[in-house]
Amino acid sequence: MADSYIDPRETLIYGAFARDQFTAVCMGLVPALDGAVKFASAEQAKADAAMKDVLDRQPAAAAVDGDPVAEARDALVRFGKYIESIKGAPVALSAFFDRDAPSTAARRRLTKLVALVKHVSTTIEHHKGSLRDYRSWQEEFRALHSALASLEQAGRESKLADAMLRPELAAAREAWLSVYTANKALITGVLRHAGRIELLPLVFDDLAEQHRAAGVSDATPTPAPVDPQPTN
Repeated sequence: MADSYIDPRETLIYGAFARDQFTAVCMGLVPALDGAVKFASAEQAKADAAMKDVLDRQPAAAAVDGDPVAEARDALVRFGKYIESIKGAPVALSAFFDRDAPSTAARRRLTKLVALVKHVSTTIEHHKGSLRDYRSWQEEFRALHSALASLEQAGRESKLADAMLRPELAAAREAWLSVYTANKALITGVLRHAGRIELLPLVFDDLAEQHRAAGVSDATPTPAPVDPQPTN
């Protein structure tokens, strides 16, 4: 089906496809209008280049090994079971999790999860004389704290970069759409003069019922679902 919303990254796909089709489909249909087709191609190339320049400045997603949040939540629950399994209960579970059950505490959002993991790590050190396996747990929670802290920092930096670049990206998309829409009107005129208006979807792939350009989608953007699990 036709694509009713062209997202920023799809602009480059649709733009390049249209430029190829200007030459393959439109040139020579009405020789007197070949200059107009060349003009459309040149303008589209400039719009595509400007859009690519803005897209290239977008922050890259931070590379994170595995899923630190899931790993931390799993470790907290396992550690809670370990503490409860120690004969004689030399250390109270509340020393690590206050009044929460480990499974409840583990569902905290990232910022509070970072603090909780650090607290557990510090408390393990304080009670290491009563915990036979303290060393392995200590190593695990220290590694998890480092991974979570890095993830949190990356998230802050990404939000800041997005906040700064989002208006620029939106403006670039609008400028690109202005050129792309103008070229649709121009090429529509060429095709009407040639009596071949049915070729328009072959030139502008967003109008096609079955897309030929790879990497595009008809789906409109929707808000990300809210995770019901994290608490606090």
